Amino acid sequence: MTKSKKKFNLKEHKNVLFYLVAGILTLALVFVGSLDKYNSEVSLSLDTFAKNDNNISVDQLSELYMVAGLSNALNLASATDVASNYVMVNSMHDSGQTSSGKIEKPNLTNIQASRGVIEHVVGDGETMDTIAAQYGVSTDQIRWSNNLKTTDVSAGMTLFIPSTSGIVYTVKADDTVESIASKYGSSAPEIIAMNDLEVSGISEGMRIIIKDGTLPSTERPEYVAPVTTRTYATYTYLGNSSNRANLMCNRSLGAGQCTTWGWLKRPDLGFIKANANRWDDVARSAGLLVNRTPSAGAIFQTDSGWYGHVGYVESVNSDGSINVSERNYAGCYGVLFSTIPASDVGNFNYIH
Repeated sequence: MTKSKKKFNLKEHKNVLFYLVAGILTLALVFVGSLDKYNSEVSLSLDTFAKNDNNISVDQLSELYMVAGLSNALNLASATDVASNYVMVNSMHDSGQTSSGKIEKPNLTNIQASRGVIEHVVGDGETMDTIAAQYGVSTDQIRWSNNLKTTDVSAGMTLFIPSTSGIVYTVKADDTVESIASKYGSSAPEIIAMNDLEVSGISEGMRIIIKDGTLPSTERPEYVAPVTTRTYATYTYLGNSSNRANLMCNRSLGAGQCTTWGWLKRPDLGFIKANANRWDDVARSAGLLVNRTPSAGAIFQTDSGWYGHVGYVESVNSDGSINVSERNYAGCYGVLFSTIPASDVGNFNYIH
C-alpha cells in the first residue's frame, strides 16, 4: 500500500516561522550592537549622515526609533549612542528643519551672536519714531542701545535694536551675567535665556539683550555732569590777600621764600636779585613783557605786603581762573598749589 506524502501546511507552522525570523533578526542586532562603535562602518550616528549630502528621511527617523527601542531592550553596547541619535534627529524634526518631508542637516550658528539683537539699516524717510513702532520698543531704548544723544537718524545708518523691551548692551571685560542683571535692573536667568548663553556664557565685546533693562542716568548718552561750584577762601599772609580754592600743600618740595620758587620755575629770571615787590620793575627794565593778562608759564607778582609776593602760573582755565604754585603763602611751609578765581586774576602783574 503506497503511503501518500503529507503536504506542508504553512498555516500550521506560521508561529514557528515567526519565531525563527525573530531569532535571526535578534542575532543580527546582537552582532551589530557588539561591534566597536568607533570602528564600525555600520552606524546610525549623525556623523554617518553628515558624510553624504543625503537628507535624513522620515523613514529613517522611524527606523531609528525602532532600533533605539530594540537596542535598549536587549541592553546592547550601542544602545546609548543609538538613543542619543534618535533624540537629536527627532529634535531637528520638531524644530521644523524639514523640506518635502525630509529632515535637513542643521546649520551651525555663531554662539557669540545674540538672537535678541536686530541690526536695522535706516531706510529713506524712516525716523526713530517709526523704527521704534516697527519693533515695539521705545526711542529711548534705541538711543541707549546705540549711544545716541538725540533721536536723529539718517538713511544708511545701522542701528542695533532690542527684539524685546530692554536695551542692547556691549559686554565689558569684568562683567558677569549677575553683575549686569543687578546693575541694569534685569534678571540673570532672563539674560541667559534671551541670549542663548547656557553653553557659551558672555565674553568681552559681545552684544546682548538686557530684557527690561534700563541705563542708570549717569551712563545715558544725554547725561551732562553737573557743574561744580568752587568755594573760595580768602587768605592773608605778609599783607598779601587773595582768594584761593583747591589748596594742596606739598612739603616734600621743600620750604623757602616765594622768590626761590620763582627762580626754580623760571631760571631765566635768575638775574632778578630783588624782593618780590620789585620783580615787575626789574623785568620791565630788562625788556620783558609785563602785563595784567595771565598765561601758563608766567610769574604772577604783586607789590602788596611788606616784601610783595611772586608765584608761578601752572595753567589757565576756560572760566578765566588760573592754577598756580607758590612758596611761603597761607601758612604752607612747602609749595602750595591752588586756584585763583577769575575775579582776582586782575589783581596781579604777570611776567612773561
